[in-house]
Amino acid sequence: MKWIFVLIFLIFLLLISINILGQKSFWFDDDIFLFLRNFESRNVTHFFKLVTAFVSIPALFLFCLLIYLIPKTRKRGNLVVLNLGIVVFLNLILKNIFVRDRPLGVALIEERGYSFPSGHSMTSLAYFGLFIYLIYCSSLSKKKKIFSIALLCFLIFLIGISRIYLGVHYASDVIGGFFLSIIYLVIFTHILNLNKRKKCEE
Repeated sequence: MKWIFVLIFLIFLLLISINILGQKSFWFDDDIFLFLRNFESRNVTHFFKLVTAFVSIPALFLFCLLIYLIPKTRKRGNLVVLNLGIVVFLNLILKNIFVRDRPLGVALIEERGYSFPSGHSMTSLAYFGLFIYLIYCSSLSKKKKIFSIALLCFLIFLIGISRIYLGVHYASDVIGGFFLSIIYLVIFTHILNLNKRKKCEE
C-alpha cells in the first residue's frame, strides 16, 4: 500500500518538476502567498521567524547533540545524523539541478541559494518524520504516540507555511520538498526494516 502512495507522490512531483524546468509558474504560488500575507503583522512575522529557525543549522546541530547526550536516545544518534546528512546532500544536488530563483522583492528575511526544492521543507519532514516513524514503532502508549506524532506533524506543516509567508519560497517549492521527503523517507525506513529482519534472522 505504501508503494502506491509513493507512486502517487512521485507522479505529482514529476509534474511540478517538469513545469519548473520549463520555467513555468503555478497559479497557486501567488494565491497561497497572498492569502498568507493577509495575516501579516509584527507578531505573526516574529512567530514564523521562530518556527523557521527550528530547521536552521544551529538548531539541528543542537537537536543531534541532545540525542547523543540523552542515554535513552543515544543509540539512535547515528541513524538520525545519517538521515539528516543524506537529505541535506540530496537537497543541495536538486537545487543545483533546477536552479530556480527565489521570489523577488517579497522576502522578510535574507536567504541565499536556489529555491526548489525548499530545504527547510525537505529537512523538516525527513528529520522530524524519522522521529514520527521511531515513535510509531516504540513501546509508548497509544495516547502518547498520537499526541507526539500530531505535534510533530503540525510543526512540519508550520515550517512549510513559514517559508511561504516569509517570502523566501514559492508554495510549489514547499510542496515539492514535502513530496520528495515523503518518497525518500518511505525508502529510508523500508531499508531500516530490511536490516532489522536480516539481524533477526542471523
